Amino acid sequence: MDITKDQKLFGVAIVFFFSALVFLALTESMASETMEEARELAAAGHFKEASVVAAGIGDAEGFAFAAASLAVYGYEIAGESEMQLLFVEAIEYAKTAVELDPDSSEAYVQLAHTLGRYAQTLGTMTALSEGYAEQIRAAIDKAILLDPKNYQAYLSLGAWHSEIIFAGFMAWLLYGADEEESLDAYAKALEIAPNDNNVHFQYAVGLLKLDDKNIEQALYHLNIAVELPVTDAYQKIVQGKVKEMLNALESN
Repeated sequence: MDITKDQKLFGVAIVFFFSALVFLALTESMASETMEEARELAAAGHFKEASVVAAGIGDAEGFAFAAASLAVYGYEIAGESEMQLLFVEAIEYAKTAVELDPDSSEAYVQLAHTLGRYAQTLGTMTALSEGYAEQIRAAIDKAILLDPKNYQAYLSLGAWHSEIIFAGFMAWLLYGADEEESLDAYAKALEIAPNDNNVHFQYAVGLLKLDDKNIEQALYHLNIAVELPVTDAYQKIVQGKVKEMLNALESN
């Protein structure tokens, strides 16, 4: 039987189609393995290296993780002189993640997180005057809209309210920060992730920023946090902060 030109072309197209499927599967598998490598690096405390590996994947998940890892490195490990530049780079990673996947709640959480860390280097009033409060709040709201179970977004929302209230009366009025909304957001984060030591720690910090009369409730959460099992480097960092805060509060 003679094979027509159309049949040959169809055969080539079929081969190309299945080759593309195999290539796609291999690419996804490689990305998955690389992402796992980045997670292992971060879990071991190698946050900067984890950010490089994750960003190298080139997808939204990778860039979001790169942003998170670099922000942690900048805030917890790097020297003060490098922090601002690291946060600028982390913001770019988060923005890239949002561009690649506008439906990623995690990407918006990391955008809020990195903007917040950068804003802290400017000082509260400067950050507020330059519009960071609005940008951070918009990213948090988008993250919650995309995933109402994203506890990190609620944790960020609680902190957004408490930080602005802590900044002073005028900031409180200007941005509509609300103590009850802050407490509700922390409570939602806790409901979703009751065994995360950072949730209890951030809740305690927020309580004290809202009102120093909340010390008993803050101590309650700190005492829970200090007893929770630590499974990675970041949780260990948080545990160390919890212990420092407990010592400071109990010595007063």
